[in-house]
Order: sequence, then structure tokens, then C-alpha cells
Amino acid sequence: MELTKYSFPRIPIVSYIRTWPIGSEPVDMDQGRRWNADQIKGDLLTTLNLAFGLLDGNKIYIRDLQDRPGFTDENIIIPAFDRLFDEVAILKERYPHLKVNLSVGGYGADGFSDVAISANNRADFIANVLEWIGTYNLDGIDLDWEYPVGPPEGGLPIVTRPEDAETYVLLLQELRIALDAFAGIQGRPLTLTVAVPASLWFIDTIDVMAVQTEVDYLKLMGFDYYGGWSKTTGHLANLYNNPNDPNGGGWSTDQAVTAFLKAGIKPEKLLMGVPFYARAWRGVSPDNNGLFQRYKAAAYPDGLSYTDLKTKFLTDPSFTRYWDDIAKAPFLFNGDLWITYEDVESLTYKMEYIREKGLAGLMVWEYAHDLNAELLRALNSLLKEEY
Repeated sequence: MELTKYSFPRIPIVSYIRTWPIGSEPVDMDQGRRWNADQIKGDLLTTLNLAFGLLDGNKIYIRDLQDRPGFTDENIIIPAFDRLFDEVAILKERYPHLKVNLSVGGYGADGFSDVAISANNRADFIANVLEWIGTYNLDGIDLDWEYPVGPPEGGLPIVTRPEDAETYVLLLQELRIALDAFAGIQGRPLTLTVAVPASLWFIDTIDVMAVQTEVDYLKLMGFDYYGGWSKTTGHLANLYNNPNDPNGGGWSTDQAVTAFLKAGIKPEKLLMGVPFYARAWRGVSPDNNGLFQRYKAAAYPDGLSYTDLKTKFLTDPSFTRYWDDIAKAPFLFNGDLWITYEDVESLTYKMEYIREKGLAGLMVWEYAHDLNAELLRALNSLLKEEY
């Protein structure tokens, strides 16, 4: 393959990319469409995280490397993503700077507490991590344990223990030692990152200073402040708090970043997470243009991709775009359907914030939500202005 010389971002831009089929709704995912290397603009990224590996005992597996039942009908068979690592190999050859990591976990992914609880289990898991890295020429591992000990509101269908607070750190410490040793054998650096919630309970529960010592980056999940689980509509990923938010003033990325920095996290260790998807509700009260209003039903419970948002709604004249200048967040409303999302204007404020606070860079969830790379191109253009 003849290599083209690409420029690439000057700060980390890390994007997750799904292993399951593309689509905003289960019926779309049942078609089994997968991404391929030609759709990935690696020059706009520094790192791609494959999401997700899951746990079977102390071993990692990727569900979509096997045939799987449909999302709406178990009689539908979605073929395995057989070419996943072929596409990864093409990307790594095409973009030599691009790092590709395996992310293990995700919302509702079980098994971490059982892995972390004993030294033998941790050792088995870490050996398997190194096997994956060596076999597929990966550049590191990302842990998305949601969540050690578990949030105070509960509701996650996974095993958790009070001991998780300690064993989470032990797992990271032992992973770091093993990765550094394996990096010496491989002759290349290997990274360790973690996804962390944008909430105070994590800081209060986990020794984040100990975590910081072991990882290259903490990736702050700065999204899903509102969704179908909320009592009213609200912003998905607002930068600042809006005091009119009926939920105690709400939550914001700024509030989360400030809390992590106050807890001692170095800004150069923190990646701000941004969503390339939207959340939506139907039957929304027209008061306040639908913001912070009751609704009849959540729409697109798995999230609406930016690609679908643009083709179906941003070009629909029945929708009006509004801007919350306090929260620095956009939303759409047509009198019934209310949509919260990220766009170029909101990203502009976030890029300015990252520069002002000295944060390491950005994390994106997730690439397949914006296969045309419209938002990624905007981010890279903003980088040239801000840095």
C-alpha cells in the first residue's frame, strides 16, 4: 500500500467506535451494516478505541466477532463482524500515527468486580489483555467499568462490592506494570486509560489520585446528563449549568471538570468527553420552547446519531434550532419532538474551555454516529484556531 502523508491533531482526540451494527434504532441495526477502514478519517484522530470487549470469567471476548441474534427479532441472524481486525490493520497501515486500543466494558457490562477481587483473577485477566494486544497489534487497553462499587442510586444489573474501591486501583496498578514490561518486549509504548463518570460520587468513592498515577488519561464521560430516564427534557452535554434547571440546577461538564481538578487530577491527564449523538422526547410541553418540560415518551432510547439528526431533522423546516446561551447548548423543537445534541457552536465553546483549563484533549462517543466526520472536521479546524 502506498502511504499518503497526513497531518494529525496536535492534542489527543480519542474516539470510541462500536463493534455492533450501525444505526440509531434497533430496526436499523438489524440490517447488520458495519463500518470499514475507508469510512474512518484517521488523520482527524490520534486514537481509536474499539468498543467493546466483554468479560467471560477472566477472559475478554467481543460479542460481534460471532453471529448474533437481531435486536428486534431473535430469529434474525446478524452475521459476525469477521473483518473487524482486517479493517484495523488497514487503518494502522494507512495512518501510522493512529493508535488503536481495545476498550473493555461499557454500560451494563458485568464481570469486573469478580476479575478484580483476587490476585489470581487479575493476573489471568492481565495475561489475556497482553494476548489481545500482541495478537492484533493493538496499542493499549481502555477500561470502561461502569461502575466500581456502583453509584448510590443503583440500578445497574452488574455485580459490585464495597471492595471494588480498592481492587479497581489494584487492577490498574498491576495492569500498568504488565503493560510497561510488555512494551519493552514489543519495542513500542502501550497505553492504559479509563472512562470515568462526570459525577461527584466517583471522586468520593475511588482514590482518583491513585488512578491518575497509573493511567495515561482519564476520559470524562461528559454526556447523558439528561435522557429518557429523566423527569423532564434537558441538555445532553451542556458545558455550564443553567440555574433554571428544575433538577437542582442540573449538572454540567464544567462542574464535573472542576470537581476532578479540585480532587487533584492534573488537567493534562483529563480528556473531555463529547457526544456525537442526540437524545429526544415526544409529546413535550411547548413552554420555554420545550426546555426543562414534561414529556409523554422518550424517543430514540439508544441515541440518535448525528448523521441521522442532520438528514432527518436539521434540514426539516418544521424544526426550530434554539440556543441556551447560559448552558452553551443547542436544541431542536417542532412543538412535539424535542432534541438535545452537540454541534459546531457548542464544540467551539468546549474547545476554548479545554485550552483555557489546560486539559489534555477530547474523547468522542462515538465515530459511527458521524461517519461523514462533519463534527470531527470542525474539531480539527477549531484546533488550528485554538492551538
